[in-house]
Amino acid sequence: MTSYAEIFNLALESIKDPSLAKWPEEDLNNELYGWLMRAVRRVPQIRNETSERDAFDPANVENLGFTNDLSEVAKEVLAIEMHRAWLAPQILSITNVLPRMSKKEGYSQKEFLDGLVALDEKLKIERKKLLRDDTYIENDYFD
Repeated sequence: MTSYAEIFNLALESIKDPSLAKWPEEDLNNELYGWLMRAVRRVPQIRNETSERDAFDPANVENLGFTNDLSEVAKEVLAIEMHRAWLAPQILSITNVLPRMSKKEGYSQKEFLDGLVALDEKLKIERKKLLRDDTYIENDYFD
Protein backbone atom coordinates (compact mmCIF):
# COMPACT_ATOMS: atom_id res chain seq x y z
CA MET A 1 0.00 0.00 0.00
CA THR A 2 1.20 3.50 -0.82
CA SER A 3 -0.16 6.05 1.64
CA TYR A 4 -1.46 9.45 0.69
CA ALA A 5 1.09 10.93 3.11
CA GLU A 6 3.97 9.45 1.10
CA ILE A 7 2.77 11.08 -2.12
CA PHE A 8 1.98 14.36 -0.33
CA ASN A 9 5.49 14.49 1.14
CA LEU A 10 7.07 13.89 -2.27
CA ALA A 11 5.04 16.74 -3.73
CA LEU A 12 5.80 19.11 -0.86
CA GLU A 13 9.54 18.41 -1.22
CA SER A 14 9.47 19.79 -4.73
CA ILE A 15 7.03 22.68 -4.14
CA LYS A 16 9.04 24.42 -1.39
CA ASP A 17 6.36 27.00 -0.56
CA PRO A 18 6.88 28.18 3.04
CA SER A 19 3.34 29.55 3.22
CA LEU A 20 1.98 25.98 3.09
CA ALA A 21 3.59 25.29 6.49
CA LYS A 22 1.22 27.82 8.04
CA TRP A 23 -1.91 26.00 6.89
CA PRO A 24 -3.86 23.84 9.34
CA GLU A 25 -2.96 20.21 8.68
CA GLU A 26 -6.44 19.09 7.62
CA ASP A 27 -6.84 22.04 5.22
CA LEU A 28 -3.45 21.30 3.68
CA ASN A 29 -4.31 17.61 3.34
CA ASN A 30 -7.60 18.50 1.61
CA GLU A 31 -5.75 20.77 -0.83
CA LEU A 32 -3.06 18.15 -1.48
CA TYR A 33 -5.73 15.51 -2.09
CA GLY A 34 -7.36 17.78 -4.67
CA TRP A 35 -4.01 18.19 -6.41
CA LEU A 36 -3.49 14.42 -6.25
CA MET A 37 -6.85 13.71 -7.88
CA ARG A 38 -6.02 16.24 -10.60
CA ALA A 39 -2.72 14.44 -11.12
CA VAL A 40 -4.44 11.04 -11.38
CA ARG A 41 -6.84 12.42 -14.01
CA ARG A 42 -4.09 14.09 -16.05
CA VAL A 43 -1.82 11.05 -16.43
CA PRO A 44 -3.66 8.19 -18.16
CA GLN A 45 -0.50 6.05 -18.27
CA ILE A 46 -0.76 5.36 -14.54
CA ARG A 47 -4.55 5.17 -14.21
CA ASN A 48 -4.55 1.39 -13.77
CA GLU A 49 -2.01 1.67 -10.96
CA THR A 50 -3.91 4.46 -9.20
CA SER A 51 -7.50 3.32 -9.74
CA GLU A 52 -7.91 1.44 -6.46
CA ARG A 53 -7.66 3.73 -3.46
CA ASP A 54 -9.19 4.27 -0.04
CA ALA A 55 -11.77 6.93 0.67
CA PHE A 56 -10.05 10.13 1.73
CA ASP A 57 -9.97 11.30 5.34
CA PRO A 58 -7.80 14.40 5.92
CA ALA A 59 -7.09 13.34 9.50
CA ASN A 60 -5.78 9.88 8.53
CA VAL A 61 -3.51 10.27 5.49
CA GLU A 62 -0.81 8.04 7.02
CA ASN A 63 -3.03 4.94 7.05
CA LEU A 64 -5.07 5.53 3.89
CA GLY A 65 -3.97 5.63 0.28
CA PHE A 66 -3.67 3.50 -2.81
CA THR A 67 -4.49 -0.15 -2.09
CA ASN A 68 -1.55 -1.43 -4.15
CA ASP A 69 2.09 -0.39 -4.03
CA LEU A 70 2.72 2.29 -6.63
CA SER A 71 5.93 2.15 -8.64
CA GLU A 72 8.59 4.74 -7.94
CA VAL A 73 7.90 6.27 -11.36
CA ALA A 74 4.17 6.57 -10.63
CA LYS A 75 4.93 8.25 -7.30
CA GLU A 76 7.31 10.72 -8.92
CA VAL A 77 4.89 11.47 -11.76
CA LEU A 78 2.10 12.15 -9.27
CA ALA A 79 4.38 14.49 -7.29
CA ILE A 80 5.33 16.37 -10.47
CA GLU A 81 1.70 16.77 -11.49
CA MET A 82 0.79 17.94 -7.98
CA HIS A 83 3.56 20.54 -8.27
CA ARG A 84 2.03 21.65 -11.57
CA ALA A 85 -1.39 21.84 -9.86
CA TRP A 86 0.11 24.16 -7.24
CA LEU A 87 1.84 26.19 -9.96
CA ALA A 88 -1.24 26.72 -12.17
CA PRO A 89 -2.95 29.36 -10.01
CA GLN A 90 0.41 31.10 -9.51
CA ILE A 91 0.67 31.55 -13.25
CA LEU A 92 -2.97 32.46 -13.79
CA SER A 93 -3.09 35.02 -10.99
CA ILE A 94 0.27 36.73 -11.30
CA THR A 95 -1.10 39.89 -9.67
CA ASN A 96 -1.52 37.96 -6.41
CA VAL A 97 2.09 36.77 -6.44
CA LEU A 98 3.89 39.82 -7.78
CA PRO A 99 3.54 42.15 -4.74
CA ARG A 100 5.94 39.89 -2.83
CA MET A 101 8.64 40.80 -5.35
CA SER A 102 10.24 44.21 -5.03
CA LYS A 103 10.81 46.30 -8.14
CA LYS A 104 14.17 47.29 -6.63
CA GLU A 105 15.39 43.71 -6.97
CA GLY A 106 15.20 44.00 -10.74
CA TYR A 107 12.21 41.72 -11.33
CA SER A 108 9.64 42.73 -13.86
CA GLN A 109 6.19 41.22 -14.01
CA LYS A 110 6.90 39.72 -17.42
CA GLU A 111 10.17 38.10 -16.28
CA PHE A 112 8.49 36.64 -13.22
CA LEU A 113 5.58 35.23 -15.23
CA ASP A 114 7.97 33.87 -17.87
CA GLY A 115 9.89 32.11 -15.10
CA LEU A 116 6.75 30.46 -13.75
CA VAL A 117 5.67 29.36 -17.22
CA ALA A 118 9.17 27.98 -17.87
CA LEU A 119 9.02 26.02 -14.60
CA ASP A 120 5.66 24.53 -15.61
CA GLU A 121 7.07 23.51 -19.00
CA LYS A 122 10.14 21.98 -17.32
CA LEU A 123 7.92 19.92 -15.00
CA LYS A 124 5.79 18.76 -17.94
CA ILE A 125 8.89 17.61 -19.84
CA GLU A 126 10.26 15.84 -16.76
CA ARG A 127 6.96 13.94 -16.38
CA LYS A 128 7.00 12.92 -20.05
CA LYS A 129 10.59 11.68 -19.79
CA LEU A 130 9.80 9.60 -16.71
CA LEU A 131 6.83 7.97 -18.41
CA ARG A 132 8.77 7.39 -21.65
CA ASP A 133 11.75 5.85 -19.90
CA ASP A 134 9.51 3.64 -17.78
CA THR A 135 7.84 2.34 -20.94
CA TYR A 136 11.19 1.27 -22.35
CA ILE A 137 12.25 -0.40 -19.11
CA GLU A 138 9.01 -2.39 -18.83
CA ASN A 139 9.09 -3.52 -22.48
CA ASP A 140 9.81 -7.26 -22.95
CA TYR A 141 11.37 -6.59 -26.34
CA PHE A 142 14.74 -5.79 -24.73
CA ASP A 143 14.94 -9.02 -22.68
